Amino acid sequence: MSSVGTWQAIGIVTQFGVTVAVAVWLGYFLGSWVDVRLGTGLIFSLIGALGGMISAVMSTVALLRRVQQPPSPRST
Repeated sequence: MSSVGTWQAIGIVTQFGVTVAVAVWLGYFLGSWVDVRLGTGLIFSLIGALGGMISAVMSTVALLRRVQQPPSPRST
């Protein structure tokens, strides 16, 4: 496992929080818009929020994989 500096760790945690908040909010917002248009109660709001959670986790996993990769050698 690679060594992560303090500021890099703070950046990862912050990005995770923002990603989760925005993805879940956006999914819920779009789902509620569909619910209003179709008159379906909360079903699409819940589906949208769940989709937001899934996309946030996938995005965070991709970020952590990039952070854990060893730095590539740069040619000068």
